Amino acid sequence: MDGIVSEKAVRRRRGAKRERTRAALIAAAGDLIRDQGYEAATLEAIAAKAGMTRGAIYGNFANRDDLFAEVVLDRWSPVMPEHVPETSFLEHMRRLGRAYASAARARAPVAAHSASFQLQVRRHEALRRRLAIQGREIVENTAKELLRLYPGEELPMPATPLIKALSALGEGLMAAYFADPEEYPEDVFVAAFEAFAIRKSGRS
Repeated sequence: MDGIVSEKAVRRRRGAKRERTRAALIAAAGDLIRDQGYEAATLEAIAAKAGMTRGAIYGNFANRDDLFAEVVLDRWSPVMPEHVPETSFLEHMRRLGRAYASAARARAPVAAHSASFQLQVRRHEALRRRLAIQGREIVENTAKELLRLYPGEELPMPATPLIKALSALGEGLMAAYFADPEEYPEDVFVAAFEAFAIRKSGRS
């Protein structure tokens, strides 16, 4: 019995160490992309910044694209406000607008490197496909969560295309904010998202 317990404990420790190693490599890659751009984030530079060897990367990720896909999930996670029970869909849209405005302010310092990364994604088909798959999973999961919170008849369109539209709207507003912050204060974000709910209710 002691041997079984000990073996389980060893597996837990190994799992915890692996998660810490992965987290450190993701953080190092994200910091390099943020500070120096995509091209500077070589495997050698990432390993050195994390205080590890290049082999540690291949021991935890299939390749560079696999690591960068995890960086995207870590640094550019979907914008989703915390739901407040008993609030209307209109109020939920207002909260989503404020959440995107807050994300824009937080992400503005790394906007240039983010744009550089997105350009590289377009040039690397394998990475683009990986991120596209992740994006579709996020959309479907978010759509399911939205339907859990609000009946379909309260939404202006089916949940999945709605989430896609809201995401595109939010990303577009953030890009506009990065270019000209003064012209895109928080109330512009809120009004844009609010329009989805106002349209449904027929108000002008």
